[in-house]
Amino acid sequence: MPPLLPTFPAHGPHRWPGFIVGVVIVLVGAGFASLALPVAARDIALNLLNATIFGAAGAAAFHRARREPEAAWGWNLLGLALAAQFLTQVWALHSLLRYGQPPAFPSLGEAFSFLSLGLTIAALLAWPLTSASGSERLRKGLDGLGIAAAVFFAAWVFALGPLFRDTAATPLNRAVMVGFFLGNATILGIGAYLCARQPSRLGGPLGWVMLTFGLSLLQVTIQVPLSLAGGYYVGHPLDMLVLLAGLGVLLAPLAPHAVQPGPAPDAETRDTSLGTLILPLVPSATAVPFALSVLFLAPERVDRPFLITGILMTTLGLLRGLLALRDLQLLSTLLEARVQERTRSLEAAQELLLKTERLNGVAILGAGLAHDLKNLLGVIRLRTDLLTARLGNREVEARQDVEGLREAAARAEALTADLMAFGRGSEDAPVAVDLALRVQQLRPLLRATLPAGIRFTVDLPPDPVFVLSQPGRLDQLIVNLVLNARDAMPDGGVLRLAVALEDRGSQAELTVSDTGVGIPEPLQARIFEPFFTTKAPGRGTGLGLASVHQTVVLLGGSLSLVSQPNQGTTFTLRFPACA
Repeated sequence: MPPLLPTFPAHGPHRWPGFIVGVVIVLVGAGFASLALPVAARDIALNLLNATIFGAAGAAAFHRARREPEAAWGWNLLGLALAAQFLTQVWALHSLLRYGQPPAFPSLGEAFSFLSLGLTIAALLAWPLTSASGSERLRKGLDGLGIAAAVFFAAWVFALGPLFRDTAATPLNRAVMVGFFLGNATILGIGAYLCARQPSRLGGPLGWVMLTFGLSLLQVTIQVPLSLAGGYYVGHPLDMLVLLAGLGVLLAPLAPHAVQPGPAPDAETRDTSLGTLILPLVPSATAVPFALSVLFLAPERVDRPFLITGILMTTLGLLRGLLALRDLQLLSTLLEARVQERTRSLEAAQELLLKTERLNGVAILGAGLAHDLKNLLGVIRLRTDLLTARLGNREVEARQDVEGLREAAARAEALTADLMAFGRGSEDAPVAVDLALRVQQLRPLLRATLPAGIRFTVDLPPDPVFVLSQPGRLDQLIVNLVLNARDAMPDGGVLRLAVALEDRGSQAELTVSDTGVGIPEPLQARIFEPFFTTKAPGRGTGLGLASVHQTVVLLGGSLSLVSQPNQGTTFTLRFPACA
């Protein structure tokens, strides 16, 4: 068996259950059928139908509060408002059945009506519909107040003004009538405020509530001049508008659409809804034609309330215009700031492009020089081999020096080969390299590059530490970092090189630390940029640490540094360890 009440999706198609459509058709048909009854019986029938509708609407609102907990407060307050309106209809029905005429005006029924109006206003404000932004609430609040003022202005021109001028109404009667019109106008203004950002809300519960009070206000606005002209009587067909208004408020809790929450504050700058364009114009668009019509066609209707309401709408229009000018100025400032930020970004991108082009030129030049250097290094290696053969077992120290020269030439050949391969866009496949062994093999060469004032210590683990790398890349890393540390200690110090396994053997760690001048914190984020150097002109190219960073990334590792001025710097390189 399908549920009697629909589900409430926030978006998507609105499908009304068939039984609700059938009930509405039956109630409308019953209302039109009552027009065929005698006047006295017609008034009783319409009040009975209205009481039934408002009672059912209140029960549906309480039921929906349990099914839509995020909007429960609003639905419970609306249920109480409809219960108060139900009591209004019951009170009128009681007077018709007992005395054969409607209750006196004002009476207990009007008290229930005002209670219903107040609870409805509270229900609309309790629904989670307002914007989270204070400035947005102010703008839309002024728009809603403008709608309320425009509705009241029209009601005064067509109903209240003629009623107060042409009848001897008591102050209490006048206060009740003004309160009724103000209450309905306020509800319509709040509805316009809540729908301004999301017109789709008009298709949900909020739209049905606005339709209800719009029809109610229309019915009274037409009834007053008819009564003054002697054309209205109890049970008049105009009372069908009250029945239709009741059906509207019945459909509010039955609408197959959830109460939509308000938009996020960051969506304010993208607000292009139709309501945003139309609502600010409503007060002036209403005041100007009505005021001109009254001034030229019926100047006798110009009274104090007419002028006050017109001035109010004009003031609201001016305030809304000032807010629009403020928003325009803020948007202009924001746009100017974004343009400046974009300009700075483009300038930085252009500078980076120039550096990249210069680096590409250096790379191309370096690849060509590497080819010639490799040839010269080949000659050096050949000469050292011949010299070693001639020395034989004699001159042990000279032989060791020649061996060191040959090994250095071999490493230089490997580095130039890597540079040429990089220039061609092809490199050798990575192999497992013992990081600790490479450091141990480089130790004599590194010591030879350091001045006597620098104490050089090496801390290596007893077991191999394998990482995947191309031949010569690790040598290049180590040499660059050691030379960088050397330059940071012009007056001497301590340079420590350490290799270790971390994270249960999954990470190989290489640490290079010095006790030099350190790197200021503002510059630490830039030291890996190509051509950026903290050294004096002519002493650095700005490519050493940039190449270190690029190589670490290519090997799948990470690089971090800790540095303080005059306390030294520590570079920590981590690579995935392999078996």
